[in-house]
Amino acid sequence: MTRRGGAPPPPGERREVDGLVLSCVDVDNARIARILSREDEVVPVIARHGRRPSARKTGTRLQPLTAVTAQLTLRPGDDLAGLTGAATYADFAVLKGDLRRFGLASTMAEVVLATVPDFAAEAGLHDLVLRAWRWLDSPANVPVEEVLLLFELRALGLAGALPPIDELPGLEDSARRSLTAWAGGQWSLLAPRDARAVATALEGLVFASTGRRLKSRPFLDEVLAAPT
Repeated sequence: MTRRGGAPPPPGERREVDGLVLSCVDVDNARIARILSREDEVVPVIARHGRRPSARKTGTRLQPLTAVTAQLTLRPGDDLAGLTGAATYADFAVLKGDLRRFGLASTMAEVVLATVPDFAAEAGLHDLVLRAWRWLDSPANVPVEEVLLLFELRALGLAGALPPIDELPGLEDSARRSLTAWAGGQWSLLAPRDARAVATALEGLVFASTGRRLKSRPFLDEVLAAPT
C-alpha cells in the first residue's frame, strides 16, 4: 500500500521467509508476488524495481513456480510486504520445461490463491504443494490430470471445504470408489469419463468458495488434449 504525507513511515517488521512463489505480476514499476511460506501462510510481496540496478535485480529474482528465501519488511497497515532481498534455492526446471507439468503446477498454485486469502495460513499446505511440485519436477513421473485432482482433493480437505465423497455431485460409483481409495492412500488413474466428472465436481467446490473460475484451466485442458 502506498503511504502519503510528509511524515516518515514507522519502522517495519523484518522477516525472512522460505517459501514457494505461487504467482508474479508486473504492475507499473513493481513486481507483485504471492509466496506460500513454510509456515503455510500466503504472503503478498511487492518488489519495487526502482532506478538502481540492484533494485531491479532483486525484483527479477522472484519468479513463479520457484522456491525462494526472501527478506521482507512489513509496516503496520501495509497490504503488501516489501521485498529487500531474495535468493532462489529450487527452480523446478523440469516442471517449467514441459507444458503439461507447467499447466498442472500453475493450476495448483491458482487453487491455493483462490482458496487462501493474503496473510492467512492453512496447516499442511506448503508441504502439499512442495510434494506435488517435486513430483512433477521428476522426469520419471508422467504428468497426468489425476495428479491435479488428487491435489485439489487434499487442498479442499485442508481448507475444510470438501464434503463427504458420497455427496460430491455428478459422480458414478466407480469415481467415488477411486476417490475413497485416494483418500486412503491408494492412488490410481481414473477412467476418462470419471476424470472429467471429478474435475467438474472439485472445481465446482473451488467456484463455490471463491465465486470465480480457474483462469489456468482452459490452458491446461488444451495441453492435456494435445497428443504426446
